[in-house]
Amino acid sequence: MSIYQAVSVIRHLLTSWNSAGVRTSSPFYYSLIHPVVGADHQQELTKASERLRDEMLNDRRLIRVTDLGTGGWGSRERRVCNIASKAAVSPRQGALLARIAASEMSDIPASGGVVIELWTSLGISTLCLTEAAPQNRIITVEGCPILTKLAKENFLRHGYGDIEQINADFSSALQKLKEEGTKIRFAYIDGNHTGEALREYFKTILEMAAGEITIVADDIHLTRSMYKGWKMIRCYQGAQLSIETLHFGLVFRKQSLISGSFRIRC
Repeated sequence: MSIYQAVSVIRHLLTSWNSAGVRTSSPFYYSLIHPVVGADHQQELTKASERLRDEMLNDRRLIRVTDLGTGGWGSRERRVCNIASKAAVSPRQGALLARIAASEMSDIPASGGVVIELWTSLGISTLCLTEAAPQNRIITVEGCPILTKLAKENFLRHGYGDIEQINADFSSALQKLKEEGTKIRFAYIDGNHTGEALREYFKTILEMAAGEITIVADDIHLTRSMYKGWKMIRCYQGAQLSIETLHFGLVFRKQSLISGSFRIRC
């Protein structure tokens, strides 16, 4: 953990509220915080992803990973187990992501918009989203061809061969989907950890929204740039309600939603 990240986390903990301390008349906020954000693990939503995590943590293969984001190391060999332990979404955050997706997508039919993920990696977080929204089209984007191939093998082995994969940089993938008329209902943004990139992806995804939309940005406290980007996107016109957690930045756009911006301890 960098010095900035440690300071940012401490600042968040000192300035955030627990759910009981937040003053708002928004029923949606409380329906989200208590049964979703503050809920227990809900293992039924993460069984597949945790099985895959266990497999990857025991996989010592060396693969050449190409980083199109801000990893700073370009292309080099890494062990699969190290990627699983250091780069994959944690069990706690994976479970939270799955609960949020399930809460938002449970009543959304296949025609109501897609679930998109920017950064597949090994596919652990992808399975969290797939389990949470089994009726919806899942699209996941990864810039590294080797990781794309490995994730495909993982999906097929676990019975999720219908997950759509795109091997491209995030901007190109979003532009292609936009030209095809793809409508997004739920988006999870990870990878390429710069505030400028976060703002770019956020703006494009909002333009592709299927009416209502939920966007989850990961690692908002990772760097000064990321947090600056998060502060800017939560002020966008399309961001009616924003909630900042210890790792995620959540943005919601819904009909009859009371606007607000909250910071909570979780």
